[in-house]
Amino acid sequence: QVYRDIDDLFEENDGDDDAAESKEEEAVVATADAVDDTVADVEEEDGDELKEIFATLGNGDKVSFSQLRQWEEITVMIEEEKTLGEDELITLWEGALGVKGTTEGEMDLKGFVDINDALDDLFELDDDEIEEIENAVMSEAEEEEAAPPAPPTPPRPIITEEDLPPGVLFSQLANENYLVSKEDLSRWGELTDMLKEGELTTDELNALFDNAAKAPGTKDMLDEDGFCSLYDAIDALFEDIEDDDDDEKEEDTPQQDLKEELLEFIEDIAQLSSEEGLQLCGLDCSELERERVLEVASELEREPYNQVVAVSASTGDGAVKKEELVGTWDLIYSSSSTMKYNEGLSGLAGGLTRFGGLQQKLTATKYLSDVEYTEKMVGKFGGQEAEVRVTGDWDLRTEVSLFTGKPSNVLSVVPDKVFYASRSDKADHWKSLGPMNLLVLSYLDGDLRIMRGNTSTDTLFIWRRSK
Repeated sequence: QVYRDIDDLFEENDGDDDAAESKEEEAVVATADAVDDTVADVEEEDGDELKEIFATLGNGDKVSFSQLRQWEEITVMIEEEKTLGEDELITLWEGALGVKGTTEGEMDLKGFVDINDALDDLFELDDDEIEEIENAVMSEAEEEEAAPPAPPTPPRPIITEEDLPPGVLFSQLANENYLVSKEDLSRWGELTDMLKEGELTTDELNALFDNAAKAPGTKDMLDEDGFCSLYDAIDALFEDIEDDDDDEKEEDTPQQDLKEELLEFIEDIAQLSSEEGLQLCGLDCSELERERVLEVASELEREPYNQVVAVSASTGDGAVKKEELVGTWDLIYSSSSTMKYNEGLSGLAGGLTRFGGLQQKLTATKYLSDVEYTEKMVGKFGGQEAEVRVTGDWDLRTEVSLFTGKPSNVLSVVPDKVFYASRSDKADHWKSLGPMNLLVLSYLDGDLRIMRGNTSTDTLFIWRRSK
C-alpha cells in the first residue's frame, strides 16, 4: 500500500510536467503565429505602397525604363548616395523583363516588385559581413585606446648664430603666418645676450619695438620690413666712430660681400646646370636655391649704394633715368615659372634643342627707345646654334605698386616682331613674351640690375651688363 501511495505521487508530478510543456509549446506556436501575422501585415502595407508608387510612375499598368529611373528612391541612390550605378539599374531591368542589352519595353507591377526586392537584396549584409564590420570597428577602437598620447610640441630653439642678415634672422624667428611678435624676440640669441650684459635695456627694446612699423591688420606683430627696421635701429645703437677711411672701407665691404655672394651663388647654379644638363639661368634650380637667391637679392636691394631709391609720389624725384639702363645686358638668373615652362623666352626651344641664354639690348634717343632680345638655342646633342630675335619698344616710367602702394620704377616693353629661322611674325599674340613686358626695377648699379615681377614680386630677373 505504501509503495502504491509513493508511486501515485510521481505520477501526479509527471502530469504536471506534461501540462507545463504543453503550455510552453502553445505559447511558442502563438508567438510564431503572431510574427507571421505581423510580417503579413507589413508585406501587405509594403505591397500597397509599391502599388501606389507604380501607379504614380507608370501609364496605367505599365512602367518604362525612363519612368523607373525617375523614381525618387533610385534617383537618390544614383545621384546623391552613389550607392547604385546606372549599369546596375540596367542589369536589374534586364533581369526583371528577361531581356538582354536593351532598356526598351515596359514592365508590369510584378516586374516592378521584383526590382524593388532586388534593390533590397543589394543592401542586405550577411552575418559574415556584419561580423567583419564589427571586428573592424572594434579593432579601430582598440588601436585608438592603445595609441600613446601625442607628445607635447617642443619649444622652438634659440638662434645662436651670430651676424646673420636681418632677412635670414627674420625667417628663422617668424611664426607660421610669417610674422614676429615681441615674445619671438626671446629666441634671438644675440639680443638676449645684449639684455643680460646690460648693453641694451628692456625699456629701450620696448621703445624700439613700439616705434617699428607693424604688419597690416595687427597691433603687435612685425612683418619682414618692420623687423628689418627694428634690426637697423638696434644695430645703430652700437655703431663705432671710426676714421673716414675706415668708414669708406666698411661701406664697401657689405656691397662687395653681398654682391659677390649673389654672383658666386648664381655661378654655382649655372655650373651645376651645365654639368647635369639642366636649363640655364637657374630655370631648373631647386626650391631651396630659389629661396636663397631671393633672400640675398632682397638684402642687396636694401643697401645704400642701390641706385634705385624711393620715388616721390608728388614730384617724381628719385626716379631712375632711362639713360642708366641703356646698353646690352645678359640674363644670368630668372625664377619665372613661365620661362621654365616654355624653356626660354620665345618658347621655340624643345625637342632636339634647348635654351642657351638670353641677351637684352636697350637703346634710347631723344625720340625712340628700342629693345632687342637675342635668345640662343643649342642642340642637345651638339650641332649648330640657332637664334631667335624679338624687337620692340621700351619705356621706363613711374607707377604705384599694387603691393606696397608706393611709386616704383617700371620697365615696360611692347614687343613688335619675332624673327626665327627665315620667318618673322607679329609679337602681339606671342604669349610666352608676357613675363618680360612689365617689370619693376628693384636694384641697379654699374653692372648689375634686378627686376621683379609686377604681379609676383618673388619672381626675379637678374641681368648683368655685357662686357
